[in-house]
Amino acid sequence: MSSALIHRDLALTDPDLVANGLRRLVRWLSPDTVTNQRPAEFAQRRAELADLEPRLLELSASPDAVLRELASDALGAFLGDAALERLLLLAQDPEERVRASAVGALEGWPDEPRARGLLLASAAAGHWTVRMRATRALQAYTGVDVIEVLMESLLDPDSYVRLAAADSLRRRDASLFRERLRQLADYQAPHHLDAAIDLMGDVGTAEDAKFLSKVGGWFNLSQPAFIRQWARKSARKIRTRLGE
Repeated sequence: MSSALIHRDLALTDPDLVANGLRRLVRWLSPDTVTNQRPAEFAQRRAELADLEPRLLELSASPDAVLRELASDALGAFLGDAALERLLLLAQDPEERVRASAVGALEGWPDEPRARGLLLASAAAGHWTVRMRATRALQAYTGVDVIEVLMESLLDPDSYVRLAAADSLRRRDASLFRERLRQLADYQAPHHLDAAIDLMGDVGTAEDAKFLSKVGGWFNLSQPAFIRQWARKSARKIRTRLGE
């Protein structure tokens, strides 16, 4: 892929072809899905596309919801004041898919109070896709209030939101939330503990492994079968990580 292809597609008028160009742009600038790291040539790539920001702002105001959605994702890589103002506006869009993209794109402004406030609120309310994107975007933000919201999202009714919260928590110092995680052992809705128990496997100590093994015991009939299975898997993760 090259910036020439993206420039070509975004200069067209056919909505489908323009949408294809926006998808190219997002793929070219997006972080790796595993490492969450931007491409090594990110600064160079963004510089090559800098002249497209006015076009992205134009497309983000399109009556076509697909174009607004994709333009929102693309604007998240530009980090300028104009992009921020437009994303804050698009976060109130009547289309859920556009709101979700705009909220997710605010990951790039961790020092902006308005973005912070919007993400904290969006992680706790609205459609599950908005909650998921907000929870994921909060991985770039710090503070006790962020951890509080992520811990709440770890128990969200939607599994995708719970998984996003666990991923965001994995990227910070476990000492800031490990004790809170342990306290979920007595949570009244155990079917919501999938992401929390898996997260414990990544941040837990040897003592946590002992506790999880006890919970996961084959003859422990005080816990549902799925909890016992999750606990055994998490205990194995801890022991493997600790080299035991």
